[in-house]
Amino acid sequence: MAVSTGAYWVTPPSVLKNNLGLYSKQLLAAVHAVAAYVGQKMQNEARMGAPWTHRTGNARDGMFFAVEGLGLPPIVGVISGDVPSLGSQADVVEERAPHGTLMLALSHTMYYGKYLELSHGARYAIVVSTFEGNLPVLENMLKELVR
Repeated sequence: MAVSTGAYWVTPPSVLKNNLGLYSKQLLAAVHAVAAYVGQKMQNEARMGAPWTHRTGNARDGMFFAVEGLGLPPIVGVISGDVPSLGSQADVVEERAPHGTLMLALSHTMYYGKYLELSHGARYAIVVSTFEGNLPVLENMLKELVR
């Protein structure tokens, strides 16, 4: 009969379950933080690269990002300057992340933001191009996170 020449530790199932639960929570918090980092990056890029002529600065200063979901508190980018709040606009739509998902948004606070994005053949659009330009950054950061 062979005799074991070493010692080894077997993690009890209850400890393993608790550790996996903790790891899951930490991973979701890290994904949330990565999304907030990329959201802030997108907000800064959109404000700097906005192709329209700034008259009041409200459209530029009112661009913001938001991250919501995974059961964590939402993170919203800072709206700078003296920009009117979103609640004062009748055509504002508020979105919520469905259960178990994460939502990253880049948007305008000014009611005419949709016209900047959609009219004149989208000549003044900045949101979609900024978002698309940062998707590879987001993807790479998330891949590194789970690696």
